[in-house]
Amino acid sequence: MKKLIIVLLFIAQISFGQSVNRQFIGLSIGPSFPLDDFSKAVLDDSTSGFAKTGVALVFNYAYRVTHNFGFQLIINYSGNSLDNNKYKSELEAAHPDYGVSVESTKNWSSGGLFVGPYLRFPITEKLSWDVRGLVGFFGSYSPKATIRRIKKDDPNAKLEPYYIESSRASNFGYTFGTGLKYRIGSYYALLFGDYVTSNLKFKDVSGWDWDSEPYTTSFNQKINYFTVTAGVGYIL
Repeated sequence: MKKLIIVLLFIAQISFGQSVNRQFIGLSIGPSFPLDDFSKAVLDDSTSGFAKTGVALVFNYAYRVTHNFGFQLIINYSGNSLDNNKYKSELEAAHPDYGVSVESTKNWSSGGLFVGPYLRFPITEKLSWDVRGLVGFFGSYSPKATIRRIKKDDPNAKLEPYYIESSRASNFGYTFGTGLKYRIGSYYALLFGDYVTSNLKFKDVSGWDWDSEPYTTSFNQKINYFTVTAGVGYIL
């Protein structure tokens, strides 16, 4: 009986210790760097995203199950504008008899809801290093742009604008990240780097082509970017 009481007290102590400060919520902001096809700027390559460095927002909730292991829920957003200058240069290279201006009125707007495990490695009493890998639902809106043209040998000729409309696509996505947490009272100072990726198919994308003819098309786009965010977490 005495041994049983000792074991129960030991388990209760462990459970109580684990229930203290094992949850937190956080909000971070920082730059979003497009990678690979998403940042590629080649007009003849349909996988080119022409995406520029943008801004990222990350909300996360973490629940630590044991001293070093837990689960996280992350809501991730990235806004990346269309690289108007590179798009303009590509169009002028393809149509050397024209001067071109590009105005994007809607950016690449991407985000997702992810869940998965994370590992926590204490460095000091207040500083810890986290590693996380999550999977979830990801979606994106493609940019909207207006292209205006001037014929170099007849600048007074009236040419209709060339439009690219926005479209939406969704699929499964993945995110892998690592970062540091520094405890200050009931708060964490957060610094994280996260890689986000998803393969999307945009359907029924409409617009008007170079010859001012309406069109509807589909295209595949791999969206992947790396974010570096800093923020604050509140310990629950």
